[in-house]
Amino acid sequence: MTAAPPPGSFDTLGTPGQAETRVQRSRFVAYAAPVADEAAARAYVDEIGRRHHDARHVCWAARFGLVDDPREIRADSGEPAGTAGEPILRALRQAGITDCVGVVVRWFGGVKLGTGGLGRAYGEAAALAVAAAARRTVLLGVRAELVFPYALQKTVRHHLDGHEGRIESEEYGAEVRWTVWLPRGRAGELRERLVEASADALAWRDLGESAV
Repeated sequence: MTAAPPPGSFDTLGTPGQAETRVQRSRFVAYAAPVADEAAARAYVDEIGRRHHDARHVCWAARFGLVDDPREIRADSGEPAGTAGEPILRALRQAGITDCVGVVVRWFGGVKLGTGGLGRAYGEAAALAVAAAARRTVLLGVRAELVFPYALQKTVRHHLDGHEGRIESEEYGAEVRWTVWLPRGRAGELRERLVEASADALAWRDLGESAV
């Protein structure tokens, strides 16, 4: 079983994956790839469709967002309802990944597989493509700019390390200016700790959300 990603993060694919299976003379070529949004997923499916323009079916599914509340889409693309898109989507769910698309291309081999056989074939092909791809964990967080006196460097670094933060850039002029990244959910607590520890000598400016 795949370990759950850390809180405030999600698992996706780091590279595309591809696999091929044959069931009762039908050929299934499956692809899995990381995508940022629905537009990117549909563009990827269109690309696969153009690459295999002679195929009878190009079925797919995609998931976006956090694993505990993802947005999901699927398409049977001419196969009986529920026999292609849903099994592909189930393979993505079972892998625990989002921001990804699974595509399975089928060439009919002359032997009907039945709805159960189709579902198994599409799901197994998609799972093989996912397994062939590298995975990566996306950490969700926020960026902030901190401006403070030189005397506070050790204090700021200590609290930043204690909240799993990292320094992205450093500037040294009349004061110290750091751009930092923090995991989602840790920024508020760190800000309170730093304001208290610095006796209001530290300035904090939110720079928005950021994923790494």
